[in-house]
Amino acid sequence: MDIHKIFSFCAVVDQGSLSQAAKALYCSQPALSKQIHSLEAEIGYPLFDRTGKKMALNKNGQLLYQFGRHLEEDFNQLKADLYSSNHSYGHEISFGATNFIGIYLLPPILSGFKKQYPDIPINFTVNFFPNILNMLDQDVISFAIIPEDEETTQNPGYICRPFYDDEMRVVFPPSHPLSGKKQIMPEDLLDYPFLISQIQSATRKFVLSRLQSYGIHLGNVLNMYNTEAIKQGILNGMGISVLSRYSVLNEEQNGRICTMPLQGIDIMRRLYFIHKKSHILSKEEMLFINSFFKEA
Repeated sequence: MDIHKIFSFCAVVDQGSLSQAAKALYCSQPALSKQIHSLEAEIGYPLFDRTGKKMALNKNGQLLYQFGRHLEEDFNQLKADLYSSNHSYGHEISFGATNFIGIYLLPPILSGFKKQYPDIPINFTVNFFPNILNMLDQDVISFAIIPEDEETTQNPGYICRPFYDDEMRVVFPPSHPLSGKKQIMPEDLLDYPFLISQIQSATRKFVLSRLQSYGIHLGNVLNMYNTEAIKQGILNGMGISVLSRYSVLNEEQNGRICTMPLQGIDIMRRLYFIHKKSHILSKEEMLFINSFFKEA
């Protein structure tokens, strides 16, 4: 029996449909359907109860799914163990991070890791969230470090591990009218130009969706490229923004930028380390991740 048919079957269960599983497996839906029918013929029992185009996992399928999950874990662990037994340190660590994480959180952690393990090669990419996720799905990178995104963190194909709560704050220049307030309310944001990252930015998506969930729809929005561009805009009096406090620590400490919490709205965001369930982390990757979690 081809174990990859079992893995494909598990993907159908995880994704909830043949069409979604075919996309995740990068194959056609007819080819995947043929694999499932072939697997049922080899097993000797139907795995789904079919009504028209609808498929519901039956008891046979539930048993095979549990077996398949254990089989996939054991198979991936075997591949990792075989690699480790035939290689010393030197397996390249390949990962991706979104712009905020890569620019502000990553450098000191990378520096400390390389001092401790100078012989372990690291190849990492800093890019906008959709591009990083696409690289992860295409196995171009082994894992990713990203801000919270409900659709991603609830995807059954990923293992997601939170590691840092990122405090988001309203950011403005010291001479701004907001600096005279004891507290900033959500409706205060409507009175000033609001600087925000470009459309692919994970920070943009988080901030706008969180504000909109509380009924705040920004009108006067200026699209910037990234956090650095937004900071320069704020320093030059172009407007205000909501940014990670970590990204403006130096400017705040030097008195060039002011930050305040936003009252009445939870804008604390969680950062995650994620990898595909099908990927077993190497010992080098685990060394790096453990050092990252320790320092972040």
